[in-house]
Amino acid sequence: MLDIDYLEDAAFESVEEVVRQFIVKMGNQKIKIRITRDAHGHFQFVNSHYYQGSKQAESYIASLSNYPSEKIAIMNAKLQIVSSYDPTDENGVWLENDSF
Repeated sequence: MLDIDYLEDAAFESVEEVVRQFIVKMGNQKIKIRITRDAHGHFQFVNSHYYQGSKQAESYIASLSNYPSEKIAIMNAKLQIVSSYDPTDENGVWLENDSF
């Protein structure tokens, strides 16, 4: 693994290292989870899709973005996916995350 500091440059607003990537499946939907680490050693996650239940005003998207460990970032990525998923909701949809 290369040191992320080698990429420091005034031209870059930020640098993140992709630490892990997973693919999970819920129902017919495949969801990618990407775990990154920034130059300060904090971990982040981003999911490729969000679930929008028919009775929800909007999708659940975690507000905390920096985690002290990879494990906690993974746990929060999972929570974001499963917390609002309802396999019995025939009108629920998976929305693609444009930031993935």
